[in-house]
Amino acid sequence: MAKGDDGNFLQHSVELAAANRLAAENPSALHVAITHGMAPLEPFEHKLNDKAPGLSRCRLKAALRLAGKPPQEGEPSIVTAYRCADAARRYPNSAALLRTLGRELVGGISETCPLKHKQLAAAWAGSPLNTANASWRCQVQPGGVLECPEQLDVPWLFTMDPMTYRKDQPFRDDANLHRHDIELLCDSLRRYVDSAQPGMVALFVCGVQQKRACQFQDFVEELSSRTRMCLQTHSIAHRGGSKNVAALLYSSVDIPDDFLQDAVEVIEDFALVVAMESAEEGYSSWETISQIFRSQDESNSSQ
Repeated sequence: MAKGDDGNFLQHSVELAAANRLAAENPSALHVAITHGMAPLEPFEHKLNDKAPGLSRCRLKAALRLAGKPPQEGEPSIVTAYRCADAARRYPNSAALLRTLGRELVGGISETCPLKHKQLAAAWAGSPLNTANASWRCQVQPGGVLECPEQLDVPWLFTMDPMTYRKDQPFRDDANLHRHDIELLCDSLRRYVDSAQPGMVALFVCGVQQKRACQFQDFVEELSSRTRMCLQTHSIAHRGGSKNVAALLYSSVDIPDDFLQDAVEVIEDFALVVAMESAEEGYSSWETISQIFRSQDESNSSQ
C-alpha cells in the first residue's frame, strides 16, 4: 500500500520534472529503469483526511485536490498526471504516472512481490517496457531488465525508491538501499553515462532523521563522483524532525541549480489558491495551508 504522504509527492514531482526535461532532448521515447515497481495502482495506507502532524500530507493533498478540479492553465505537471491517472481513488506508481506524459516508455521495472509483479506485467503486456519479479540487484546486471542496452539511443531515467538507507548493515538483498550497494550501482550507471545519452538518476529516502539524511548525502555524493555525474539534492519536512530527501544525478543534460526545488515547490502557489478559495480568507504563507487543510478535515470528520 502507498504511504499517501509527501514522500510520495516528492518522488513523483521529481520524476515527472526529470521526464519532462528529458523530453526536450527527445520527445518520442524515454528509457526507464524503475527498481521498486509497486503495483500499477495501490490503495492509500491512510485516508487522506486522517489527521497527521506537520506537513506530512499537505503537498500531496493539495495536488490531489487540484487534480479533482477542471484543468487549469499552467498547472503543475504532477496535478495533470494525477488527474489522468485518477489518483484520488488509488495511488499510481511511477510508471503509471510517466505513462500519462504520452511518450513511449522502454526499459524495465523490477518488483519482488509476486502479486504486484503480476499486475505490473499485465499493465505493460505487449509494450517495450519489460518487467521482472526479482530484486533490482540482479536486474541491473547483464541480461536484466534494468541493464543499460548496448545501443541506447534515447534519453534515460533510472529511479530508486527504497524503504530507507542503511550504512552499517551487512549484505542483505532487501528493500533498503545499503552502503554496500554502491559498487553495483556504479558499475550499472557508468554504462548509462557512457552511452552519452542525456539521462538522470533519481533516488529517494523518506522519513529519515538528520544522521541518516547525512549518511545518504555522503552516499549520493560518492556515487556522483565515481560515475562522473552532476548532483542536486533537496529535502522537505516530514514529521517529528524527520525529512524526505531526493537526490538527482544527471549526465549529458543541463538543468538549473534550483531544478529540484522548483519541481517540488511549484505546487505551493496553486495550493495556496485552493486553500484561500476553500477558507474564503487571505493567507500569505505556505505554513498556513497545512492549518487550513487540518481545520477542513476536522470539520469534515465531525459531520
